[in-house]
Amino acid sequence: MKRSNVSPATAAASFTGTYRLTGRIVVFDSAKTPFLKLRLSDCRHDHIAMLNLDTTAVPERIGHLDLVTPKGVTQPHADNTALLSEFRKATKEEANTLATLQTLPRTYCPVPTALDQLVAAGQSLQSPHLRAFLTRVLERKSRMESFLNAPASANHHHAHTGGLLQHSLEVGKNAVAMLRLNEPSMPRLMQETCFVAGLLHDIGKTYTYDSKGKPNAAWKLCSHDAFTLEACANGLAYLDQHEPEVALTLRHIWTCASPGARYGHTAAMTLARYVRDADGQSAMADGQQRAFNKSARWGFNRLGNNVFWQPELLAASAP
Repeated sequence: MKRSNVSPATAAASFTGTYRLTGRIVVFDSAKTPFLKLRLSDCRHDHIAMLNLDTTAVPERIGHLDLVTPKGVTQPHADNTALLSEFRKATKEEANTLATLQTLPRTYCPVPTALDQLVAAGQSLQSPHLRAFLTRVLERKSRMESFLNAPASANHHHAHTGGLLQHSLEVGKNAVAMLRLNEPSMPRLMQETCFVAGLLHDIGKTYTYDSKGKPNAAWKLCSHDAFTLEACANGLAYLDQHEPEVALTLRHIWTCASPGARYGHTAAMTLARYVRDADGQSAMADGQQRAFNKSARWGFNRLGNNVFWQPELLAASAP
């Protein structure tokens, strides 16, 4: 059957929503009718949709990763490909109704389970201002692909595509775990602030890797720490208006928590230490696992410049 002959009456369901435009190409059916083949993505799905160029005009200025709102019907006989009757840029009102982190494109995440954890964590935040902060930082077209694809390091811990996302989640979750163990009465807002601080502690690395997770010129010329506040500037400006002490807390954690107090200020709150320690433990645990993954199961082993030791008793008890 030619695509141009498919009618809405044969479709199983209507198709609509707001998605990221993650791919498009012109194709022709057997009757030489031109169609725009689109890939529409959000955090849970990737959809393929077809737009008949002979009957439907394509709006100008719709680019890669723009938010779009299509309307049409699915075609069950064509793997649920949607045949569109309308395709336009999403309005601000439509974008504002979306759930936190909903527009992160699943197709660009090499570790889908980590993306699911990220979205679930973001949507579980009780603070509407922290949810809005995450949207302003992570749902930016210039940052999202790199955050989903980049490694956490080039040659050390989590040095694989998608490693930055996995490491960031580990640091956020482990920092909160330490906080709850040591200070169980800490207010929920501060617990959520601790998680967000851990999640975004390496967000500056989205400036030092390209959209495919490859090191760029900034990786050679600049420290990723120098980009952290820049990457969060829009979100921090929002928090300054709505939760100024949360904004200041995040700035303090990111600029003092590392050994040596890189900006000259020592940690003045426990949250900064939790994030620092969670960062170090996540990195060391991944390095140790990699060091003993394919070689000796016990004794000393080296990964890069780091030396790890594993007792024979521990190795013998491993599955």
